Amino acid sequence: MRDGYYQIPPIRPELQAACDEMKATGQFFAFAVCQTWDAKSWEVNTKQGNIYCALGERFATQEEAHAAGAAWLEQQEK
Repeated sequence: MRDGYYQIPPIRPELQAACDEMKATGQFFAFAVCQTWDAKSWEVNTKQGNIYCALGERFATQEEAHAAGAAWLEQQEK
């Protein structure tokens, strides 16, 4: 704690890259795929306006994660 505030921990580089990729689209809804922190599976990170989060499910392959992200995006755009 410094001056009564906790420092925000650094973001994982692969997660920062996913956030940057989504922000670069300029779209309200976007998604990006990256490996989980332990590199054992893949996750889908989503953007809704200025809110970034990950879907609850983990995927065995990058392709499965990308397909899930595309399905999520299609649902948002309806």
